[in-house]
Amino acid sequence: MILRLGDFPYRRVRVACLWCPRRRGDYCTERMIARLGPNASLDAVLLAVTVTCRWPKAWGKRGPNQYVPWCRAYLVDLGTDRPPDRQS
Repeated sequence: MILRLGDFPYRRVRVACLWCPRRRGDYCTERMIARLGPNASLDAVLLAVTVTCRWPKAWGKRGPNQYVPWCRAYLVDLGTDRPPDRQS
């Protein structure tokens, strides 16, 4: 399991949100590493990308109940069968 940005196997970090269908992002992995460092957790990457979300969530903590909206951003490529395109 990939926990650090330096171990991310793709050239692009793609982010999407379940609540906001038009909210998608595509970021260069090398630029994200330069900005956040190779030891940054993937939660830190999501937090940096979703800083302007209108439904923020305290990452790493349990979300509110089902009736209260909260940020549901995720990394699109994790958990897929797509082969890596970047050497770690």
